[in-house]
Amino acid sequence: MSSQNRGDMGDRRKYLIDRIVWVCKRLDDKGFGANHDGNVTAKFEDKILATPTSTCKGLVTPETIITCDKEGKKIEGIGLPFSEIGLHLTAYKVRTDINAVVHAHPPFATAMGLIGKNLRPSIPEAVISIGEEIPVLHFCMPGSPDSENAVATVLQTTDVFMMQGNGVFAVGTDVEQAYLRLELVEHVAKIQFYAQSSGKIFEIPRADLEKLLEKRASLGLGPKIKKMGDEKKQISGEVQVTIDMIREIIVEEISKFIKS
Repeated sequence: MSSQNRGDMGDRRKYLIDRIVWVCKRLDDKGFGANHDGNVTAKFEDKILATPTSTCKGLVTPETIITCDKEGKKIEGIGLPFSEIGLHLTAYKVRTDINAVVHAHPPFATAMGLIGKNLRPSIPEAVISIGEEIPVLHFCMPGSPDSENAVATVLQTTDVFMMQGNGVFAVGTDVEQAYLRLELVEHVAKIQFYAQSSGKIFEIPRADLEKLLEKRASLGLGPKIKKMGDEKKQISGEVQVTIDMIREIIVEEISKFIKS
């Protein structure tokens, strides 16, 4: 490997670490985590750069960032891997487009997650950026296989989601995008909290919502959610297959009975 290539990789690693530190400062400044809440990771080659366990995000520096392998084992750095690193590793495994993960506890979105209520943005720009609906994962013990399986499933249809009792989890092609998605979820949750205290929240008409989702898909920001009509057709087809199978079984059993 040439010295130029080594230098390029070193510059890239330094850049990613600087962005992680920047995000940590933002999380702390905005009150998106108390004590040691939340963590940030980024892919670097075949490794993971991560914030260490038990560290206030406002105190994270380039020197405190650790390097882990693809299994979450530390290979460089002073601190230790955080307990929920498995959630981040799961995200990287299930979607190759994910290069960064931000997990924090912004208060309004975390509160909405506690009551198990999905967030439906009523702001057009938010729909384009984060989708039609931000789901809530039901409570799982942090770091458990159940939580990792749930994350693997939900990431097939969304880039950001709330976890009951465990804040907001966002992914992105880079650290800044992942953070901004989390920040936007909190922004929308806060607006809707104030709006619903004064009356019924406006909902974007379905026809307009479809146009926004098409715009989102055209920008490569996320998959377009299936229309209800498509889902009904799929369900109808599955039911018909089941009926046909039952009919074949009945015919076969009657034939056996007649022959006996």
